[in-house]
Amino acid sequence: MKKHYQNRPAAAGFTLIEILVVLGIMGIFMVVSYPNILNTMAVRNLENTTRQIQTYLQQTKLQAVSTRIDHRVRFFRVDASYWAYDMERLQANGTWIKAQGAPRKTIPNRVNVTITFPAAGANHVAVFSPLGTFPQFAINQNSITLQNPNLDRPGQMDERVLSIFMGGSIHYSKRKSS
Repeated sequence: MKKHYQNRPAAAGFTLIEILVVLGIMGIFMVVSYPNILNTMAVRNLENTTRQIQTYLQQTKLQAVSTRIDHRVRFFRVDASYWAYDMERLQANGTWIKAQGAPRKTIPNRVNVTITFPAAGANHVAVFSPLGTFPQFAINQNSITLQNPNLDRPGQMDERVLSIFMGGSIHYSKRKSS
C-alpha cells in the first residue's frame, strides 16, 4: 500500500514561528525609532508655527505699504492659556481696528512663547509703517521666541526666533535655549 501524501509537494507559506520572529524584529525597530519620530514631529510643528507667524508679519508689512496706512500685528493671551494674534490697521482718529479679511491666528499651547515687542496695555504689538519700516524698534524689543519643551535636550536647537529690524526685515533663526 502506497501512501499518496508522500508524492505531494510541500505546502508553500510561512510557519507561525517565522511570522512571530519577523513581527518581533519589526516591533523592536518601531520601539527604537519612536523617539526619533516624535522628535522630528516636534521640530516640524515648531518650524511650521514660526513660519506661520513670519508670513503673517510679512503680510502685515505689505498691507501697510500697499494701503499707505500703519498696520500692526497684535499678540495677546486668550484666557491666560494660549497666544493669539490679529492684524489691525490704524484709523484716522488714532484707534486701531481689525484689518478686514485677516483671520485671527493662534499659537499652540505646547509652544513656550516669549514676545519682546513694545507693549500696548496687556498686548504686544509689531507696527509697520507705510514705508514698510518698524518704527518702534528698540534694542531687546524686537523679537518673538518660540520654544518646544519636548526638544529641550543638550545640543538640540529647541528655539526659533523671529527678529524684526528697523527697516522692516524679518529674520528667522534657530538656536539652543540658554
